[in-house]
Amino acid sequence: MANMFENLIDLTAHQRAAIKHRYRFLMDEYRSRSQKYSLLFYLMRSTMTVGSLAVPALLSLQANNNPNLYWFTWGLSLAVTTANGIMTLFKLESKFLSLHTTMEHLRTETWQYMELAGRYSGHYGHVTPTHSNQYVFYCSRIEKIRMKQVGDEYVKHGESEPGHTPPGQTPGHSGLAVPSPADQAIRRDSVHTSGDESVIEIVQENKKDETETRESVSVPPERFERTVSTGSV
Repeated sequence: MANMFENLIDLTAHQRAAIKHRYRFLMDEYRSRSQKYSLLFYLMRSTMTVGSLAVPALLSLQANNNPNLYWFTWGLSLAVTTANGIMTLFKLESKFLSLHTTMEHLRTETWQYMELAGRYSGHYGHVTPTHSNQYVFYCSRIEKIRMKQVGDEYVKHGESEPGHTPPGQTPGHSGLAVPSPADQAIRRDSVHTSGDESVIEIVQENKKDETETRESVSVPPERFERTVSTGSV
């Protein structure tokens, strides 16, 4: 797929070289790591599965006091415990799933960008989406996928940094994409279902009640006494 970037004639030579180099680097890294972790994961999992089934059966055969069988059972039991420890220590299962998921996510995101499909198929006003005006958004998406995988692998849960919204930009809108009608519908639904409008209505009602209360406050005591005395005369 990396060679397909050369056919994007609406991009500059620098842009084509940048995304080609970045995509190839990430895919080569994830492909190599996923193969290594796949080998370790299946090897350790197979050892645990087969050993956990074989050890009880071999223990039932030790009534003959066969020393070779005894030591074989002991070694198999040790291998099962070691495989379980390695799986837990290096988190092979989570890394195996994370690397494969990220690699497929990169492929899907790049294919959508190449074909201007999915999130890249929308329009904003009368602007037609092209590879050129979607280039920055694609680069941003690739780096987000990369940093999400790095955060899942090396950063503890609960230590993520709070999001930052640039000045003049509404939260939840990156300003880099040409939003599609589906994205706009999802954004409207999320606003209606988030409960923000109900909160705004409650705040407005409270402000209205406070205004009516201030307007309906009685006159000060001095004016009240002066009015009463004048009326009595």
